[in-house]
Amino acid sequence: MKKYVFAIMSLFLAFNLNAQTPEEIFKAKYTALFTELKTDGSVKVTAENIQLFRNQYKRLKDGLDEIEMFKFGGASEENLKIFDYKELKALQKEGKIADLEKILKNNVTDLKIFLGKNDQYGVDKNECLMTYSNLKQSLKRKDYPAACEFWREMYKYYPKFKNAYSKGDVLLRTKIKMVTKEAAKLGKDALQAQDEKKYDKAKELAEKQKLKVAEREQWIDTLLMLYDQRIEYLGNDKFYGTGYLTGKKGSYIYKYRKDSALNEAYELLKQSIETEKENSNYAIVKDFFDASFDMIKAGKIGADELVDNYNSAVDALKRNSEQLSKYIEKEKEKSSPKQNKIKNWGKVISNNDKVSEYITKKFASSEYSKCEYLIPAFSSHFDKNKTDKDWLKTVTGILSWKECTDDEFYGKAAEALYKIEPSAGAAFKLALFYLKKKQYDDAAKYFEEAYTQEQNDEQKAEYYYYAAVVAYAQNKLSTARSLALKAAGLKANYGKPYILIAKMYAGSANNCGTTKFEKQAVYWVAVDKLVKAKSIDPSVAEEANKLIAKFSARYPSSEEGFMLTWTAGKTYTVGCWINESTKVRY
Repeated sequence: MKKYVFAIMSLFLAFNLNAQTPEEIFKAKYTALFTELKTDGSVKVTAENIQLFRNQYKRLKDGLDEIEMFKFGGASEENLKIFDYKELKALQKEGKIADLEKILKNNVTDLKIFLGKNDQYGVDKNECLMTYSNLKQSLKRKDYPAACEFWREMYKYYPKFKNAYSKGDVLLRTKIKMVTKEAAKLGKDALQAQDEKKYDKAKELAEKQKLKVAEREQWIDTLLMLYDQRIEYLGNDKFYGTGYLTGKKGSYIYKYRKDSALNEAYELLKQSIETEKENSNYAIVKDFFDASFDMIKAGKIGADELVDNYNSAVDALKRNSEQLSKYIEKEKEKSSPKQNKIKNWGKVISNNDKVSEYITKKFASSEYSKCEYLIPAFSSHFDKNKTDKDWLKTVTGILSWKECTDDEFYGKAAEALYKIEPSAGAAFKLALFYLKKKQYDDAAKYFEEAYTQEQNDEQKAEYYYYAAVVAYAQNKLSTARSLALKAAGLKANYGKPYILIAKMYAGSANNCGTTKFEKQAVYWVAVDKLVKAKSIDPSVAEEANKLIAKFSARYPSSEEGFMLTWTAGKTYTVGCWINESTKVRY
């Protein structure tokens, strides 16, 4: 009887073993993955349970090793720790061993993806660091196919591992550069084949070039996708968070797809500057301003927005440099300051200055920096910057360069600058305002302050020149000439003072002398100064020639000179306040 019962039980067990599906076997062996360690997001990964998840990953790998060992005949009842030998034998008989293997592999992948989203080292720290090390070494060897494989592994399974993104950036930009060169060469070869009337070859090369261009776009897409993922998983990074990463993505769109996606690039770059503000990266600021210029050329933004963007860009760079300067000072106060930090911060400040100078020159020399746009844009930022010396210097410098000095706002900005720093430059800028307003006494006062304080001879020459202009406007002719000659004496090849003196002389013609001949003779000395001006300064030659033509037409006639016995070539002294000798000519 017992023997009969045992036989029935054996048949029952065998039936059940054969009846078990791969899914049922998997659930029985990996119960935790269906209860407390689910990867569907219903179980939160914590510092306490992460190792439990990693243990499940190891158990899955061990299970795959057992299946592999079984397939090659190396498994036995004794060396299998997870699966039952008879279970595997039954599955093999039914041809379902591969199904079980597939289930394990899918769960390995799911677990790798799941933990990668929750921890920088994913399912296994050693695996993560090994893959990253292989990526670095492949890049170093310029083995880009291998580097691509390792990077894809990092991208897919370790999205929170920060350093992999910088390596991915380098790799993808290298691939874009390589494919771009290949496409250009194919295009060149296709044209050459066309010239040689090898039309089939030309067509073949053109098709290959088309494929390379498409491949280039795919690599660009991948680069942008890298930044999308980095924003998703590391957007809260203290130093390189969403604002910075958005700017980087905008920069790459601007670099690679400026013609087709300028709007998108511009919006991302602008968003970055607005988010980062004083923490903005100088390269992103530069791209933002360049994109702004392309936008206005395309008619997509107005000049007022360009001016606002200029203000934002310069302000961001300036604030960043101020912040870093404070960091440097604090670091220097430490007993053991870190020189690398100081050096790196100093480099950033230097780059900030270079970019600020670049965008200021680009902006101020453009057709879009007209007074009608500059004044309202700058004035809207005045209240928050009225005690900011550097901002006031920049604004008054641009407005004076663009000859917007007659506006009340310019005067307000120049006066604010002078109060903070009553320097030669500040006095000069304030004087320009009073000159435009024809408030000559005030203008003369501040121009005098300017040339008295200034140490640089070339700059001082300019201040003397403007002081001469004011004295001329006040009809202080001798003083005006004296100031103009001082200007000319301080700066080599400076023709403008001589042009001014010539205009003063010509303007005095009706008041110097009693006869027509004496009055007209004044034009001789005026032309002498114009000839002098253009001989030393080619930049004033055009104006000088026009005035020479105008004034020489007013010379005395030869008949008048003959009657007065003044023959051509004789030395003649012009009287009045001028009191200069010249040669007679008709």
